[in-house]
Amino acid sequence: MPSVGIVCGYDLNDGLHDYVKSVAPLIARENLDFVILSGGRTSPRSHHSEAWVMAGHLREILASPELVLEEHAMTTLENLIFARGLAEHHAGVVARFVVYCDRVHQRKVAALAKLILGARAIVHCVDHDVARRVRLFEPVSHLIESVVARFPRLRKYLRAAAIRMKGVSGTPPAAARPAIAADDEPHHRRVSR
Repeated sequence: MPSVGIVCGYDLNDGLHDYVKSVAPLIARENLDFVILSGGRTSPRSHHSEAWVMAGHLREILASPELVLEEHAMTTLENLIFARGLAEHHAGVVARFVVYCDRVHQRKVAALAKLILGARAIVHCVDHDVARRVRLFEPVSHLIESVVARFPRLRKYLRAAAIRMKGVSGTPPAAARPAIAADDEPHHRRVSR
C-alpha cells in the first residue's frame, strides 16, 4: 500500500517559497509514492493556485516523488478532505499519510488529520513566518474547522466565508480552473517533469 505526502498551502502573499524550501528536506527523508500539493487560488493578486506555485518551487529542489496538484482547497479542512480524495483516487487504499504544515497551524492540522485521515496520518511541521493576524485568528479557525469537520453540511458556509475573507471569487481563471465536481471529489492535475 502506498504512502502519500500532503503539503498544505499557506497564502500566496506570505513567503510561500520559504515555506516550500523548509518542507522539501522533510519530503526527501520520507519514502513517499507521491506528494499532493494542496491549495487553491487564495490571492486576488495572483491567477495561480497555492498548489501550482508550490510545485514550481519544489521542482527546483526535488527530483522526486511525483507531484499531484489539488487546486481547489480554500481551508485547512479542504486541504485534507480533497487531498484524501485524490490519494484514494490515484492509489486506492493508502497505508500512510504524511502531512506537512507550518508550526502555527500544527495543532489544527493534527486534530483535523486525525478526523479526516485517521490513524494513518503523521504530521510534520516547519517554522514559517506568518502574519500576526493569522496567529491571533488560528485558535478561532481551529474551533470552526473542527466543528465543520464533524458536520459536513456546514462545509459550503465555511468555504464561502474563506473565499470572502481572502477576497477571491472562488473560481480560478479558466486556464487554472480544475474540473467542477461535488464537494469531496478530487480536483487535480499531475505535474510532469
